[in-house]
Amino acid sequence: MAYHPQTFTISAPQIVRGLFDSQSSESLLLEKAACGNIRLVAKPEEWNKILWLLVNSFKNSEGKSLILGAKLGEIKKSLPIEFR
Repeated sequence: MAYHPQTFTISAPQIVRGLFDSQSSESLLLEKAACGNIRLVAKPEEWNKILWLLVNSFKNSEGKSLILGAKLGEIKKSLPIEFR
């Protein structure tokens, strides 16, 4: 019988909290998912919220986004979350 880790649903605010607050329970969830101990799943809309935050928060002095295209894809792939 194959091992299937327990699955949890996570939202965009929880993901952001986990990324920016290393003492949060959300950070612990991200760590456990990265180690394969649990599985985190989020709706595609949650990625869209994170995408909006990244594009609109990280801008240069001219107001242009610093994170675009392929870099956004890399960030999405690096997260231990299934967006589906």
